[in-house]
Amino acid sequence: MAPLSSVLLALPALAFGDVFRVPLSKKELSFDEVKARFKVRAARLAASANGNGFPEHIDDFNDEAYTGDIMAGTPGSKMTVVFDTGSSNLWLPNVQPKGMHKHIYDHTNSSTYKANGEKFNIQYGSGPVAGYLSADTFSWAGLTLNNFTFAEINDVTGLGQAYSGTPMDGILGLAFSAISENGIPAPMEALAKSGALGDSKSFAFYLGGGSNGAKSELVFGGVDSEHYTGDFTYVALNAETYWQVNLKGLSVGGKSVFGLLHTSKAIIDSGTSLLAGPTGDVKAIMEKLGATFQSEQGLYSFDCDKASAAPVVTFTLGGGRFTRGSDFSLSVNDMVLAKQGNECILGVQASPEPLWILGDVFMRKYYVNFDYGNNRMGIATAKTAAATVVV
Repeated sequence: MAPLSSVLLALPALAFGDVFRVPLSKKELSFDEVKARFKVRAARLAASANGNGFPEHIDDFNDEAYTGDIMAGTPGSKMTVVFDTGSSNLWLPNVQPKGMHKHIYDHTNSSTYKANGEKFNIQYGSGPVAGYLSADTFSWAGLTLNNFTFAEINDVTGLGQAYSGTPMDGILGLAFSAISENGIPAPMEALAKSGALGDSKSFAFYLGGGSNGAKSELVFGGVDSEHYTGDFTYVALNAETYWQVNLKGLSVGGKSVFGLLHTSKAIIDSGTSLLAGPTGDVKAIMEKLGATFQSEQGLYSFDCDKASAAPVVTFTLGGGRFTRGSDFSLSVNDMVLAKQGNECILGVQASPEPLWILGDVFMRKYYVNFDYGNNRMGIATAKTAAATVVV
């Protein structure tokens, strides 16, 4: 794609007041497409368990995540990225993948490009993504990162066929520098140090969609009171890697489903479309709910007519040895990913990872403020949020 001549005219995201807003969008999948994606994941997990595939990675579902636009280089070229709280690098393709149509970063068109050349590689559940490091200027929503080190990717074969059908060109990681590949400072560290975010070194996701038609948005430098109701409950991070908190409890209808060897880790991840948890936990929850496991697709389905009467699933986050933590509940309707007739597909899947990943299914119910400056997350009920249901 030819570079755009005017960053200001091309950027759809503008700053309003003290916050910086990025409109987000998501490609909605049909009922059959949702089932097909689950089937691919199930096969991938089986191959991994048998030693015949790559290990599952927490970012393996980002082909269905919400995306937004950034500008790369000078003059700026538009790139569509997943703003991913489950990773910490910025990478963009510099070659057109075979049979696809992506926005391509071409450093020869940028006056602010600086060469580096160090090799770069990320391992996803579907395979490797590889290239080399460079530096350039990036901007979005009125924010700018100058001379920022990122990865130019010339091998995206590891992303699989799903990459061709998604709007995403690359990924902009919003987690901590501790998990950044090649030891590169993460974008949030760079933004925080630049002073551009002022006193509120944070960002917040509002994931709309569904029948209400609400517009999704990512806000930097604070929160938008129009996106939530009630007060924030703050949960301290227990690691500065992913956005990870203590998982104190897990229950269905008020009855614990935690076993003796349960996980105590949960991350909130905008780059994962589902709720993904250890196999034992997921199986126990689904049995309590009365969901049906479809082994061929590797998914759980539910009788839609019974959804309103089903018990809620509650994650108790935060807390410590002598403190309980805070409860965040999801109904079956909150977890519905797609619907056809009387069959509802639930956005929940078992994973070999020894932690819970609270992805977009959780983040549509709850407005989450990722408070980088205070090492915590604020969670409030999202206003008019609803599960994205394909009817």
